[in-house]
Amino acid sequence: MVFFFCMEMVVYAPAQTSPAEITYSVMNLLALRYYPFEIEADTVVQKLFARYAEPAAAKGRHQKTIVQLVTNKDFLTGQIQSMSSGNAWLYKHLLAPYHPWLPYFTPLKTGGKDIGLPIGLQEDGQYEALYDFLGKQNVHSLIDELTKESGLFRPATVYRSFFAGKKQIDGQNVYEIAFYPDNPWKDAFTGYLYITADDNPELVQAMYTRSNPYTSEPVRKVLWTQTFETSEGKIIPIKKEAIFTWGDIIKGSLLVKRSTYYTDSIEPPTPSEPPITSIVRTAGKTRAFRNLQNIIRLAMTDRLTIGGPNGRIEWGPVTQSISYNVMEGFRLRAGGNTTLQLNPHFLVGGYLAYGTTDRQWKYRADCLYSLLPKDRDIWEFPKRLFSFSYVRDLNIPGQDVMNNQRDVFYRSFTYSGTYDMSLQKMATVNYEHEWENRLSVRIGGRYWNEQPVGQIQYDAITTSEIQLAVRYAPGELFIQNRNDRLYLRRAGLEWNFQHRIGLKNVLGSDYRYHITDFSLRKRWYFPKNTGYSDVRLSAGKVWNRAPFPLLFIPKANQSYIFSTGDYNRMQIYEFVTDCFVAGQVDFLFNWSPFHWFSHSSIQTTYGVKALYGSLSDTNRPALHPELFPFPSEVRSLNQTPYVEMHIGLTNILNLFRVEWVHRMTYAERGALLFGFSF
Repeated sequence: MVFFFCMEMVVYAPAQTSPAEITYSVMNLLALRYYPFEIEADTVVQKLFARYAEPAAAKGRHQKTIVQLVTNKDFLTGQIQSMSSGNAWLYKHLLAPYHPWLPYFTPLKTGGKDIGLPIGLQEDGQYEALYDFLGKQNVHSLIDELTKESGLFRPATVYRSFFAGKKQIDGQNVYEIAFYPDNPWKDAFTGYLYITADDNPELVQAMYTRSNPYTSEPVRKVLWTQTFETSEGKIIPIKKEAIFTWGDIIKGSLLVKRSTYYTDSIEPPTPSEPPITSIVRTAGKTRAFRNLQNIIRLAMTDRLTIGGPNGRIEWGPVTQSISYNVMEGFRLRAGGNTTLQLNPHFLVGGYLAYGTTDRQWKYRADCLYSLLPKDRDIWEFPKRLFSFSYVRDLNIPGQDVMNNQRDVFYRSFTYSGTYDMSLQKMATVNYEHEWENRLSVRIGGRYWNEQPVGQIQYDAITTSEIQLAVRYAPGELFIQNRNDRLYLRRAGLEWNFQHRIGLKNVLGSDYRYHITDFSLRKRWYFPKNTGYSDVRLSAGKVWNRAPFPLLFIPKANQSYIFSTGDYNRMQIYEFVTDCFVAGQVDFLFNWSPFHWFSHSSIQTTYGVKALYGSLSDTNRPALHPELFPFPSEVRSLNQTPYVEMHIGLTNILNLFRVEWVHRMTYAERGALLFGFSF
């Protein structure tokens, strides 16, 4: 069924080589250090590297990308035969509606038993359906990152090099020089250099890959081929090709080829590319195909575009249309927003919610304006974004009423509900600015009114404040999906800082305060791609006297769904503090006990969270009558830190995770929680 999914981004593009050939070529290059070479070429390579001239960044530069799904012919034939059987349930109920345009799927031979399905993309201005579907920025940034290489022409002393033989390239006799770094774990390359076979050797071509087979890059096996010319004694690149595969070389993998030209000489498009017009016209006339498009978009974005792919209104998030909590009963919610088809700079949206038990209406309104025009999502990197939001809704003290995931249906299943909530009215105005180096700054203000609802009792509060937040995460790589970012690689060291200043007597505010919190996050990769560890440290302090809702209330999770960032065995607002330090360590190992029995992709996880904090005399209600008493459920941390650990399995069926979470202090107890992993 993978080719039906890809009909949304269909375009013919002939594959250049097979995934197996790429894999074997990379393996051959990685094995060069074990070959019995005898004739050293270090002196020749040093002279060549010294003559390399980096090209101008943009002059005459052009890029062309081809993406194709490649699968084994025998495997695909068997799958199609089993699915298209007239008596098969799958054919009757799922494939039959698409029968009018199935004959157009004629696989393209790529050599041997590998075939390329016609779902590629050619980035030359003609075919951009894949870009429109996944987002141009996502495709560009991901392929740029995966095919990026730097440092090949570093000081030649990094490498060992040997003459390996003699061959011909385009009818020209050349010497083949094998090279590899002296240390296999260095961030360097291994491969072949091809130089002219004469008294004044010139560099003609290079073919290489990353020398460290256990690099933490999302794609480890990238094969580069680069051609050169000599001008005024300098070696200048003409063209560079990067090709890699992602997936299973038998069942199906993406084959990506990126060609970069450094001169004005551009290869014309291949004239033998089959036309796509007929298949698009035929498929577009069927209701089944249009329904399939909507289903795919709904699965990826959790929103349904009204009026088709180019509609100007979205309804969603669909998974938040109904949820449950003990205060509201069944919570019915209808929401949506405009799309960039209406305006590439501007978006408005919000939701209206109703509880069947409390019979109260809640709502939210959002207005966003981007200084930069956007192609797919107004939150795309880099942000130059003004935003205004107003919400009137029930919330749990200590949690963010603006959280976009608060009404997800699967979080309705909790082992302990709460009747202690608050009615919050909040207005925020912010400006967020992001730079290419992954530095971002957000400045803004917030008006907040909170009244207790249910069993919890405390005085209502009103505050107005200004905020400054700074984030710096150099080197991170992510995929943008609306306002969420799926991180493919975390920053070397991620910094977060926020400071809030309460403005007394502004818009009825009752308090003046300063609140600071910051966090650091670092990921370490284990050798030989065996896993990684995430470490997060955070701290915060309330510098002035403040009422209970303004203090730090650790975020607890009482659902059966495991949450990486929350305290999974803590009760809601069980603790309160005005000064804290916290640490979290998570390990992921690319191994599990199931590897003893099969080649399972299941991974093992382990982690520990600890929180230590105090409540100063400044914020103890017993010492200051103007501070209203804490609710009976709330207590301060004593000299013992709160600690919980978890151990489990993830990537089960490439989707699920199971975690045993155990609370180590303040009444030990454990629970089995579930989750999703992608």
